[in-house]
Amino acid sequence: MKKVSIAIILTLMMTSVAFAQYEPKGKISKAESALNSGDLDEAKAEVDLAFEVNNKGKVKDDSKSWYVRGDVYKAIFLDDSTEFQNLSDNALDIATESYRKAMEMEKETSPFYQFSMTALNQLYGVVMNEGAAFYNEGKYAEAFDKFKLGLEVFPDDTTAYLYAGTSAQQAEMYEESLKMYEGLIETGNADADVYKAVIYLYKTQFENIDKVVEYCNKGVEKFPEDEAFVQEKITTLIVAERADEAEKELKAAIENDPDNAVLYYQLGYLYDDQQEEVEKAFEAYKNAIDVDPDYFEANFNAGVIYYNKAADILKELNNMSIKEYNKNETAYMERAKVEFEKALPYLEKAYELQPDDIQIMETLEGLYIRLKMNEKAEELDKKIKEIRGE
Repeated sequence: MKKVSIAIILTLMMTSVAFAQYEPKGKISKAESALNSGDLDEAKAEVDLAFEVNNKGKVKDDSKSWYVRGDVYKAIFLDDSTEFQNLSDNALDIATESYRKAMEMEKETSPFYQFSMTALNQLYGVVMNEGAAFYNEGKYAEAFDKFKLGLEVFPDDTTAYLYAGTSAQQAEMYEESLKMYEGLIETGNADADVYKAVIYLYKTQFENIDKVVEYCNKGVEKFPEDEAFVQEKITTLIVAERADEAEKELKAAIENDPDNAVLYYQLGYLYDDQQEEVEKAFEAYKNAIDVDPDYFEANFNAGVIYYNKAADILKELNNMSIKEYNKNETAYMERAKVEFEKALPYLEKAYELQPDDIQIMETLEGLYIRLKMNEKAEELDKKIKEIRGE
């Protein structure tokens, strides 16, 4: 009995080996025939069986079999009928995997390599065109889904990354948008606008200052001629009140670009607003004006520094007792007048640059009154009332 059992087992093993050697070729041929006849369910069943049998064997080494498998799943993916749409949930993945496997086995000049590349390009074209159609209809989430499929076909495709990122951003799918933009950056083929989009998203949607600074640094490294990255980094640090970092960045930027009035102004603003170092602030504003005499903000802020100095002197005087006030009035008023006079040319220049700005008019009117320049004060008062319709 034992010998008979062994013989039967050996016979079954030999039959199994024979089946494994010859069945795949037949299954692939049947799958191809069914595909050509439009019987996608039969084609899928045959090709799946062929690959199931040969996970241990020859189909993996047969470029035609991989190519036919790709064609079957490509047809399933592209099929619009309800008859075959549920045959596979990942038809595109299987199709692209199969075509790539066929290409790995062949030289670039071989037919199956060329056929596989053509098929991949067809799949890519279909999903990208569908994505473009959705985008143009304002269906941005659907467009994102299609453009993302383009990356399944060609994983490093810069166009698919960019369009998917843009669509996701339009759909307010900000996390997905970031993934696409950052993926594009990782390919090494992103332009400056992609870096700026990432910075914008981290700044406005995620309020992640560290990431903003990180991508500003990457932008500076990748695009050293684009000043926007330095400016954005400095502005971000100032707004985040990271004064020491901002000061360091500004000084380095000024050293590299000493004729940039904006950098001097930002340094002045930093000293003025966050570090309360008004002398340094004025010096920085003055440097900005030396580079660009028509720099409105620098002129206005420089004038305000002197104006506030005078106001502080008068405040100190007003806080004195009556006896002390009478004793110090003349000296304090004279000191205040000196500061008001220093403010005058800067505020008049600011008014010249923006003659319809109510804030400047009111500040300058108050200054004229302090300096007893009554005629000019009356002219400004009249203009202010006209603008306000009084």
